[in-house]
Amino acid sequence: MTSTLPIPRNDATLAGELIAAAIVGAIFLLLLGLAELWRRALSPPAEWTRKFVHMSSGVLAGFFPWIFRTHWTLLVLGTAMVTIFTVGRRRGWFRAVLGVERSSSGERWFPVGVYLLNVIAREQPVFYLISLSALVVSDALAALLGTRYGEHHFPVGGGRKSFEGSAVFLLTTFLGVHLPLLLLTDLGRTECVVIALQLALITTAFEAIAQHGNDNLIVPLATYYLLVKMTAHDAHWIVLQLAAQLGMLVFMLLLARGNRFLSFAGALAAHLVLYAAWSLGGPRWTLAPALTLAGYLAVVMAHLRGSEPPAGGHQVQGVFYVSVVAVLLLFLDNSLSTLPRFGSPTPREHPLFAPFVGALAAPLAITIGRHLEPRPLLPGLDRRWLLGGVIAFLAVPPLALLTVGTLHLPIDLACAAAMVALALLIYAFLRGRGEPTADLPLDLRTQGLAAALSSLVVTPLYLRWIGII
Repeated sequence: MTSTLPIPRNDATLAGELIAAAIVGAIFLLLLGLAELWRRALSPPAEWTRKFVHMSSGVLAGFFPWIFRTHWTLLVLGTAMVTIFTVGRRRGWFRAVLGVERSSSGERWFPVGVYLLNVIAREQPVFYLISLSALVVSDALAALLGTRYGEHHFPVGGGRKSFEGSAVFLLTTFLGVHLPLLLLTDLGRTECVVIALQLALITTAFEAIAQHGNDNLIVPLATYYLLVKMTAHDAHWIVLQLAAQLGMLVFMLLLARGNRFLSFAGALAAHLVLYAAWSLGGPRWTLAPALTLAGYLAVVMAHLRGSEPPAGGHQVQGVFYVSVVAVLLLFLDNSLSTLPRFGSPTPREHPLFAPFVGALAAPLAITIGRHLEPRPLLPGLDRRWLLGGVIAFLAVPPLALLTVGTLHLPIDLACAAAMVALALLIYAFLRGRGEPTADLPLDLRTQGLAAALSSLVVTPLYLRWIGII
């Protein structure tokens, strides 16, 4: 793919760099000042003044690759911006930006997202501007129009978002991707349409489940990553990917509606996990998260024993802590597979598949143990954790590993079993003799931490065992 935009080549001197940084800093402070004057003079809704700063700062950020010669300048400016807002929030300053009623740290995630986007995308200016527009234009319009006209809402964490706002984000992102690709690149018209459609659908799902302003980090980076991935394929491949994603989305929404096991936002998050496995690993990689999902559904249904499921279902937080370690391993495996050492068509082309499976089975084992009756087996050992580990291990790893057709099945099964066992031990230690807490968010974080620590211990040993490291 070629573009009509020039690649940034800034050869400014150090003095020029400092002058540019001073000018950008002054413009940003001016924007803050204008927003404060607007707030004090006309008392508009805080969301309006906040989005004014958001959009105008984003427009300014669009010139950064051509203004600054090094990302270190942006790092200093971004750090200063985060510091200013952190101090301002504590002291009640900048009410034009920080005065919104909803809980949000978006003003601190925004400079982080812009800085990271500049680091990875400055050599691809079209992708940089498209990703930035998703953050600046789509997010702002969705928030403003969703707040003003949104009448149909869905809960996300402790807050809520509107379907109308998500629809605005979807349409705006589609246009913001399609038009630049069509006008500024040599991609075909069909490719531009299907890329824009799927990217808009994925980023809208990310924006819908984002909490506390972290969409300012997730949306631009996800947009850039997806652009890089999709533009390397033809329209036929993208259409198949889109069809797969839509099928997963419809299935998860029907599952959420049918038994209230998942909330709407939880269903969006679960479909993203399934699609990530499909897209980055391949269709056979989706079996492990699907089996894990079925295991959770079976546990919940058995625990309720015929009673009505609680309204709302599992939220994004639950899906996140169950799958975050596995998803990180999935992205790492995808990156390793592009390196010369791992990229050959061998049984170890995807060296982290077994840890990926184990990272999904481990939280399921903990959840099963939490729902069983406490029964001491040996001093300091509760039978429920042993049973939870055995059930989760039998439910997920054997079938998932057999489906991929690994030639080292005993080693891979041993890796998954070790991850499950170690995660259970770590969880029991962190919880104090394995006693679950009534604080579900804290318990979910503990489960995620146990799975992460287990992965950090077992994965290097596994890679060493199979001769990768």
